[in-house]
Amino acid sequence: MNIQAVPTGLLLLSCISVHDETPTIKTFRLRAKSGPLSFVPGQALVLKVPAPNGPLWRSFTISGGDSGDLHLTIKAQARGGATRWLHDNLRRGDTLEARPPRGSFTLALRHNGKLAFVSGGSGATPMMAMLRHLAATEPKVDVAWFHAARAPEETLFASGLTELQRRMPRLSVAMTVTQPSPGWFGYRGRIRRALLAAALPDFGRREVFCCGPAGFMQEARLIHAAEGGDKTQFHTESFGADAPVIIPPTPERAGTDGPAHRLKVNGRDLQIRPAETVLQASLRQGVVIPCGCGEGMCGTCMVRLVSGDVDARPNGGLTAEEAEQGYILACSSRAVSNVEISLE
Repeated sequence: MNIQAVPTGLLLLSCISVHDETPTIKTFRLRAKSGPLSFVPGQALVLKVPAPNGPLWRSFTISGGDSGDLHLTIKAQARGGATRWLHDNLRRGDTLEARPPRGSFTLALRHNGKLAFVSGGSGATPMMAMLRHLAATEPKVDVAWFHAARAPEETLFASGLTELQRRMPRLSVAMTVTQPSPGWFGYRGRIRRALLAAALPDFGRREVFCCGPAGFMQEARLIHAAEGGDKTQFHTESFGADAPVIIPPTPERAGTDGPAHRLKVNGRDLQIRPAETVLQASLRQGVVIPCGCGEGMCGTCMVRLVSGDVDARPNGGLTAEEAEQGYILACSSRAVSNVEISLE
């Protein structure tokens, strides 16, 4: 599994250790061959996972880091997916390729002094990274964390949270499970308004950072609004490691919307229809561009624009520096002339 050559812009990461968090969740400590890595708590790392049927590019939120290393806390999902491959195969000393840390789901969005972290399952990972940062920089900040898990044994970071509560006197933690076991004294059931009202009575007055399954986040958003919350103070991370990416099909009669253009991908000549994104056109004609979210947020589908012009509309997944260097996001870019891109 060791990789000898890494394309420009990618990192080569070595697995330093693997730690079991729960029966289904592991934390992988990764170190870049090029030297210490920096990240902003809440950001994600896009890994190239060498699965048997071809590489899978997936985004994993960084759960923490120290001494220039990064920690990824990952729950194993269905067999055949990236998370299951990592659990079954990644060991100390192995190497993986990755894109540098990226993402806008960070405390830079914050405007309110009172915070609520709301997470479901492995959505706890960005919250833990943020909380560790706050413990080091603002230990007296008012933070309420509500976490939902399937069962008590799947609740994440229990010992770490106990330690952080010693250092953060205004940190409160509430947990709910849908399959409680004997001896469980926390909340029970799925996220709902009555449950959040009991756990976080002032939920509507807090600025919320929310991460978890799509339905979980939507329910939390609706509850926050119903409690009088400001919708501009509800932030979500909306892509996940094994979440299926649905690329909208191109309309069959898209040719009536304007001229088609030529699209060259790594020397291969394709056609791009007026309504298509670069990603849609490539996939339709058998050229696979790695994609994580399909919404311009995660940066997985970043490609280099060699020539031509595009209507590029990144949604936080592309930095200003990357744009200046000629990179675009295939999922949110449409051609306005003949275009050539490079996947390297």
